Parts: sequence; structure tokens; C-alpha cells
Amino acid sequence: MQQATINFTASEVRQPVNLRERMRSTGRVINQWLDTKSAFYSRIAEFEVTRRVAIRVNLVTVAMIVAAVAIETAPVAALATALSTAWVMYRAMMKKGGEA
Repeated sequence: MQQATINFTASEVRQPVNLRERMRSTGRVINQWLDTKSAFYSRIAEFEVTRRVAIRVNLVTVAMIVAAVAIETAPVAALATALSTAWVMYRAMMKKGGEA
């Protein structure tokens, strides 16, 4: 009968994954990506625009379109959409330093 041995080096042995730390580092990476300059929107606006602001502006546009469509069929959904649009705009203005 043969006996095999397996040798591991220190770099091959992985540390156990700490889920909380993994989520924090993932959150930091996502926030760092969101806070970087969006070249496309910065070129259009002619001032520095982050990806976070570009996403919020697009969300507002989509929410306004949904509100316009929903007004005809579901007034309650239209009210909810209008409130969510107002909240997103409020958050965008507060991040930019505007007054509420």
C-alpha cells in the first residue's frame, strides 16, 4: 500500500473567511467605485460628476417616467413613485451641499 503525503506552503493555506470583514471590504470597494469620476457624464455636464450622482440622476428620470405612466392607471402607485422621486432628489441635493 502506498502512502502519499501532501505538503502545503504558508502561502497556499487560506485563512478562514470572516463574513463581517468581507462585507465591509466589499462595501468599501463599491463606495470607492461609486465615488470615482464618471468620464462620460463629466464630459456632458462640463464639471466633475461621480458615478453615484449619475446613477441618482438616471433613477430620477426613470421614476418620473414610471410616475407619468402610473398616473393614468394607478393613482396610489403614482403617489408612491412621486414620493420616492422626491426622496432621491432630496438625498442628491444634500450630498451636493444644497439646501433642502
